[in-house]
Amino acid sequence: MKYYRAILKYYYEINLFNLLFCLLSGYLFGVFWAILFFFTIGIVIGLIGFQIFKKQEYYMYYNLGFTRTDLLKKVLLLHGCLLIPFTGITVIFI
Repeated sequence: MKYYRAILKYYYEINLFNLLFCLLSGYLFGVFWAILFFFTIGIVIGLIGFQIFKKQEYYMYYNLGFTRTDLLKKVLLLHGCLLIPFTGITVIFI
């Protein structure tokens, strides 16, 4: 991976909005729903939040050679790698 720091920065910023949404949903609906939202619709919420509040940063990623679809593919790949261990932990605790 050539620009892994840029991809990780984008991943962290997307998940910042995702985490805020999941903390709110966890408070309202419970821990199970918070974890479920984090791994399903939370990414969409994170993308919308990034689009609204940090849209100008897409120019930085574009200058590094990433398109929005490239970034989205890499974020989904990283998120999928996290999904496998956490779903096993969730099943154990439920």
